[in-house]
Amino acid sequence: MNYSIRAASNRDLDGLCSIRNHEGLFRKYLDQDHQREGCFIVAEMDGRIAGFVVLKLSGNRIPKLSDLYVKEACRGKGVGSALIRYQENMARTLGYSELFVSVDPQKNPRMIQLITRLGYAAVTEPYLKTAIFYNEDGTAYETTYTRVDLKKRLNDYFIGGIE
Repeated sequence: MNYSIRAASNRDLDGLCSIRNHEGLFRKYLDQDHQREGCFIVAEMDGRIAGFVVLKLSGNRIPKLSDLYVKEACRGKGVGSALIRYQENMARTLGYSELFVSVDPQKNPRMIQLITRLGYAAVTEPYLKTAIFYNEDGTAYETTYTRVDLKKRLNDYFIGGIE
């Protein structure tokens, strides 16, 4: 399947809400993008949003990959890898030499496999964290979960958007 990766825009709100019904969160990501505090990217397949990822830039010395999500039907097709690589190239372009990501290894082992395959290495032991999450219908809930932090040193080169 063919997909494209591009900057998110207000026109994408309906498509984003169709995969996770939380318009307020997506508006926040768009605002952070406009304020240059983040980079909000979407993947599109057959004219529909297939996934998204946020690169958080404010408040951290090292930029952080955040909220990577790919629709279930689009997983295993390279969309997640392409979203991550796009953000890695964005971080390089902005002058960063490292990229950070935090993942729940118990609830998201596929993400651990993906980012490990892409060159990320653990920099912490697993630890507990409490945060607010949102269901697909937009309802919020607080939970405590396990986290492990991983980091990748970004090469000084890239060709055609692929390392």
